[in-house]
Amino acid sequence: MKVLGSYSKLPANLLNFGQRLCLMLSIGSTAGLTGCACISANHDAIPANRLDPSLVSCRKEGMAPLPFAALGQPSVDEHLIGPGDTLGVYIFGVFPASEDETPVTSRTQAVNQQYYPPHGTEIGASAGLPVRVSAAGTIDLPLVEPISLEGLTMAQAVEKVRQIYTEKSLIKKGRDRITISLLTPRVRRVIVLRDDTPAPAVAITNPAQIKEIHRGSGQVIDLPVYENDVLHALASTGGLPGTDAKRELWVIRNNPSLDHRYIDVNQLNSMVQAMIPGTNSPAMIRIPLVGCPGEPVMFRPEDVILHEGDVVFIPRRNEYFVAGGLLPGGRIPLPRDEDIDVLEAIALSSGSVGGPLGQSGTALTSGNVGNLREPTRVLILRRLPDGRQLPIRVDLDRAVRDEKERILIQHDDVVMLQFKPSGSLIYGTFNWVNVSFRPNFN
Repeated sequence: MKVLGSYSKLPANLLNFGQRLCLMLSIGSTAGLTGCACISANHDAIPANRLDPSLVSCRKEGMAPLPFAALGQPSVDEHLIGPGDTLGVYIFGVFPASEDETPVTSRTQAVNQQYYPPHGTEIGASAGLPVRVSAAGTIDLPLVEPISLEGLTMAQAVEKVRQIYTEKSLIKKGRDRITISLLTPRVRRVIVLRDDTPAPAVAITNPAQIKEIHRGSGQVIDLPVYENDVLHALASTGGLPGTDAKRELWVIRNNPSLDHRYIDVNQLNSMVQAMIPGTNSPAMIRIPLVGCPGEPVMFRPEDVILHEGDVVFIPRRNEYFVAGGLLPGGRIPLPRDEDIDVLEAIALSSGSVGGPLGQSGTALTSGNVGNLREPTRVLILRRLPDGRQLPIRVDLDRAVRDEKERILIQHDDVVMLQFKPSGSLIYGTFNWVNVSFRPNFN
């Protein structure tokens, strides 16, 4: 009774403080003994440090760029005549029949003309009259049957024409003067469709903002023979894909036998490198611009050569992760060439690794002790290729020390910041009791 009497003399506010403190300690000890599964719905999630390595995305920063020379074709020493070439032909006394002197064909081009289309890329005079090589690879000259020149060099074409006219006694051997030169090379007209933004304005924006307004570009270009490849098509339409485009491109062949219907992504992937019946060229060719170091390229040298009517398509990149839980909700764009782990994802979405409770000093100034300890659990929902959803549990306290906990964030991941169950009970109790730690002893 004497002891109770001594306690009864204590101030009421201090007694109230002691009762609350005992209540909080009892609740906290109970929460610590019950474990994580007592109130948590994510106890079935796989800990990040036990995750199967096959489910972890490969590092973007470890990718090696494609040797871009592989997107072109080998250069040739001499031009081989083919259908579509325009030749300058002169045969003294025969073509043209009324000219005593060698005719000169002048070629000019505009000052600001782009390299493609190639008309006028070789500026200067050329001897002869223009003659176009037919689809059969022949040219029509006076007094003789059509002469096939396909696959011949200029020097070989001169000798063949000289032989034909000499055999028919139209010119005298040793007194002839024949000139054949290339006026305009044959071209391949292709279409380049780019879904990346052309020449975007440089601006500093919030990484959490999503650009909903997007504009692509398209261009029809004529590529001269021996330059009708993907490398020259990219160089003439803006260069490599921008950061808002995927690091890949597609070559879609102009083939009448293609079944032009809407298809989904799985069907499109199955058509890649799929052979069309009756042809030797694939319908659609995917050309990745990056790959793992040491791996061979995934396309053949003939796949980069473009033909009449082919389409080069550069797709847009749409890679995001979704932030939720104690994080401000939103879709956060993922960098194209950099890896983002779970700690960086939280900082990117909230401005602080500790989440929204650590962005400023408001939690300290308010005296709300339940907010002094940041949340330390992250639940990641990852979509598997087969359509299933895999929950992954990350401990941020361990992530600071264990690199296995700092898993990389992939496209379409849902990242939710949470309190641990025991911490949630303790912090909730402190906030509910509303302890001020400043008892009045007066």
